[in-house]
Order: sequence, then C-alpha cells, then structure tokens
Amino acid sequence: MAVRKSSRTLAVLLPLLASGAGLAPGGEAKTVNPDAYYPEGPLVDDGNLYYAEMTANRVTRWDGKENRVFWERPGCGPTSVARHPLGGFNILCHIGEYIVHVGRDGQTIGTTDEDAAGRHFQDPNASVNDRRGGVYFSSSGLFSPSAKSEGAVLYLDPEGSLHRMAEGIHYANGVAVSPDGTTLYVSEHLSRRILAYDIAGDGSLSGKRVFVALDDLVGEDRNRTWEIGPDGLAMDREGNLFAAEYGAGRVLVIDREGRLAATIPVPADDRYVTGIAFEAGEQRLFITAPGAERPAMRGAVLSVPHPLMKKD
Repeated sequence: MAVRKSSRTLAVLLPLLASGAGLAPGGEAKTVNPDAYYPEGPLVDDGNLYYAEMTANRVTRWDGKENRVFWERPGCGPTSVARHPLGGFNILCHIGEYIVHVGRDGQTIGTTDEDAAGRHFQDPNASVNDRRGGVYFSSSGLFSPSAKSEGAVLYLDPEGSLHRMAEGIHYANGVAVSPDGTTLYVSEHLSRRILAYDIAGDGSLSGKRVFVALDDLVGEDRNRTWEIGPDGLAMDREGNLFAAEYGAGRVLVIDREGRLAATIPVPADDRYVTGIAFEAGEQRLFITAPGAERPAMRGAVLSVPHPLMKKD
C-alpha cells in the first residue's frame, strides 16, 4: 500500500514485538500479554491497565507486573472498559448487547440494555470518557459488507442516564474525544472513514462530517478485503488521533489536519488491531491486537513508545 512520504514508519518495532521482547520504560517495545483472548478496549486507570478479552468473557487487569482476571461474566463478550460516571467501571458486553456497571472491587453493580427512551442498542463496541465524567460508546449494528448504516453513538451522562446522540453510521466503532472536549471522533468502519461531531455543553452531538477517509491516507487497494477498516481510536494531548486499522496490522497516527504522521505496525499474526490506550505521561501506548488464525482469535497486548514524542 502507498504511504505518504512524510509519514514515519516504525519498522524497528516488528522484530521486537514478534519476539515478545520486554524492555524498560522508554525502550522500544514490550509484550504485556502474549496470549490474550481477542483483546480489545483498553483503559489505563490509577496506574493499572484494564482490557477486555471478548472470547474469554472477561476483563483483565495488568498492574505492571502480572495479568489477573478482574471481572468475568458468561455470554457477555466484552469489548471495552471506561470509568463509570457513578464510580467504578462501565463495561460493554458486545455479544450480550448490554452494558455493565462494575465496582472497583470487580463486583457487578447493575446492567442496562436500553437507553432512557426505552430503545435497545445493538452490539455495543467501543467507549471513551469525556471531560464531564460521562461515557460515549458506539452501538455498531451488523458487521457485514451488506449491512445497512444502523450504527449509533450513545452517551452515559454524569448522572448515569443513557441517551442516544447520533445514528446512521455504517458500523460505528472506535470513539475518541479531542483534548479540549469539543469534538467526538467516530470510526465508520465499513466505510473506511473517521467521522467528527461537535460536542455541546450537555454532551449532545451535531455537525456530522468526515474527518478523514483512510484511503486518502494509505492509498486504495482493490484487493483489500471488506472487513479492513478503522477500529479503536485514541487521542493524545497534542490532538494526534491514533486509529487501529483492523485487519491491516497497524495503527495510523493522524495529525490535527488529517495528515498521516506515523504508522505503527504490529506482527502479522496479530493484525486484527482493535484498540489503543496511553500510559500516564503518554510516553508509551498500549495496543490490543487479536490474532487471525489462532483459536478464539487469541492475540497480544503490546506496549510501544509514542512515535511522535520527543525524547528527553
């Protein structure tokens, strides 16, 4: 695939990630978990990394030394973790089609499968906290090349009430909020583009527009299979948008103007990249990357340096 000459490709990461090399903070790359069950939706909170393992129906916590099961529920199929507005965590059950409020002790507090208007949401997928303490999350719809544009974005407000804020998205996936809290970015996976919405003071969304089309960044490929598109999103404090390109084995780093600033590759065996989360200080980032050929799409959770961060 064609890549703009101005982009920086971190090819040096490939042999390190493939070998599972563990390096000290500030080094090149390390593997947090080499055998995670469809890892997705990472969150860094109070020095710990939480991530969903969809095909194992659990959320795992990494404290910097070891991975331990934090929460599990048969049939949930979790895909994302965020802080809950009322304390604890909000977990999206993609397979079960509901959200779960979980305490910091890992105990379930409650579940919800409809919004404040009584409408069910289909396939909750990715989530992000905003500056008000609320949670935006995507309701994807059917993942199929013939699927209609039924994706939506919902908002769990600071009082714990759930509202539908946007609809008509061709498989809504990753979500990210700009550093100033005024813009929400949403992956429109099946259209291979990232949308942007204006965020009002009450959390409502307006001004839907295309922020970037992935083919404008990496070039068109007639041989590309239908499932390859933007998955999880994360934004750093400088306003660079990190987009996991599911099926392509890479994270695209996009600057404020919608230009490709860097590309972070992952090993071919873990090419179904799903999510990104930053460590405190943003010197490094975590990447969740399910595998393609292994049972239950077992993949890896990786830690790599921020490609645009200036070294001290």
